Amino acid sequence: MSETIVIDKHEPAAALAVAPTELRAPVVEVTVLEDRAHVVRRGQLELGAGVTRLKIAGVAPVLADKTLCAAIVPAGQKAGEASRERVNDVRVKRSRLVLGEHKPERARELARERERLVQQQERLQALLDVARRREASLVGVGEVTIQDIGVDACYGQDDGAAWGAALDKIAKQEEAARADRLTVEHELAELEDELKRLDKRASATAQVSDAVSAEVIVEVWAAAAGAYAVQVDYVVPGACWRPYHRAQLVELVKGKDPVLHFTSEGCVWQNTGEDWSEVQLIFSTERPSLGTEPPHLSTELLYVQRKSEVVHVEAREQEVQTTGLGAAPKKQSQDLPGIDDGGEVLALRALARASVPSDGRPYRVPLMAFTSPTTLEYVLTAELAEAVILKTTHVNRSQQPILAGPVDLVRGGGYVGRTSLLYIAPGENFAIGWGPDGAVRVQRSVTQAKEERGMLSGWASQINTVEVRLSNLGPQDRTVQVTERVPVSEIDKVKIEVDAAATHERGKPDNNGLVRWKVELPAFGRVPLRLVYVIRKHGDVVGI
Repeated sequence: MSETIVIDKHEPAAALAVAPTELRAPVVEVTVLEDRAHVVRRGQLELGAGVTRLKIAGVAPVLADKTLCAAIVPAGQKAGEASRERVNDVRVKRSRLVLGEHKPERARELARERERLVQQQERLQALLDVARRREASLVGVGEVTIQDIGVDACYGQDDGAAWGAALDKIAKQEEAARADRLTVEHELAELEDELKRLDKRASATAQVSDAVSAEVIVEVWAAAAGAYAVQVDYVVPGACWRPYHRAQLVELVKGKDPVLHFTSEGCVWQNTGEDWSEVQLIFSTERPSLGTEPPHLSTELLYVQRKSEVVHVEAREQEVQTTGLGAAPKKQSQDLPGIDDGGEVLALRALARASVPSDGRPYRVPLMAFTSPTTLEYVLTAELAEAVILKTTHVNRSQQPILAGPVDLVRGGGYVGRTSLLYIAPGENFAIGWGPDGAVRVQRSVTQAKEERGMLSGWASQINTVEVRLSNLGPQDRTVQVTERVPVSEIDKVKIEVDAAATHERGKPDNNGLVRWKVELPAFGRVPLRLVYVIRKHGDVVGI
């Protein structure tokens, strides 16, 4: 036998005397945040005038009690509108299934079965002992017989036929005894396995169930009899979501320009104890975990340090922009959640109703989709990677932003890999990298001439040469955007100059030290590039 033990003991004794009316109020809407979810249930029923106690079963046992709210309005009226009806009380009642004081019939059956198996085990163990002793005695008889044969032979008594018959008889008896022993051992092993399985079943029967059920008790007051709608909402932990995207590039279609098909999905996990079946999902970027109090900004103190006679120079690693290809989301502090919403709280509605079981597995729900014209470009940043990357540029033509997250890449009809995007506002341009172009080979080399120092000026100079060789192994022409860089000096005692005469197409760096070329690479052709720059530094400069 079993009984239900109520965990919540705050229910008044007088209220327990009246059984509550069952209200079917399924989950109709869920707003999923980064680490929790807001659940809305709605139901409708006929009520009489006065006070009625309602029960909504099957709610999430992990719901936060302090977030539990309820509302009642006449049928056909929206929740929140003015109404004479009211909710007197709303609470959650939890229960779990535990065993009674006496063993249930199943447990008694298992106990009787185990007793029978134990008796059988004792009987088989006795038979095994007998079989082992019989086998051992036959082995001893055989050894004695062999010794007797040796003695008879010494005395000239030669009866090979009798000896053979005696040994064959003993061997057959030993074989039969061994077979009996093995049979008993096999039966005993099977019996021990059965006992182990029986013990597991008995242990499961004796354990307290971890399953916890919960129900919401709502006490409402109606001014008159009629049909009413009741809404209950609460917050549950154990739910989260992250954005995922899919980009499909359709290119080189006869008579058409390349286009990009882009879709965004909300990947949601939940293990709340209640299934969400055919509900309206809303994905929110609200961050309740950040709190409501403003942070305190302390005073920043500046101090003076003695100036050194020697100028120490460290290279400022100016990141070479790769047009955002494969860019990772901006690094955030550990306290901040992982969804970048551009600083504005967003609530994204799923395109259709969806079902998310409470199993902790990821489920993808479509959020938006659009098609954008695209331009193709091949880019090369040989300092970082000796590979020509296909880059496409598009426009976010949807009415909602693209949140930062991973992007699955599909080119044509095949999967080519995964990259990531940062936050992209509606109408904003963005770029996607599609991986290296296998038809183009790249070789890059850097040489540094020996440093030359002036005897009188105190200045030293060093010539640096960067060579990049492009080879097109394919039958199609390529236009490649190549980017190289030279150091940028921020002090007067270090000067960097580009040798325009020795540099390809007399390339010049911009303010960030980036030199760019637009290279026309013919089919099966080769194009060499060269960048030459001179670093001049004063004698008291160290570090470069």
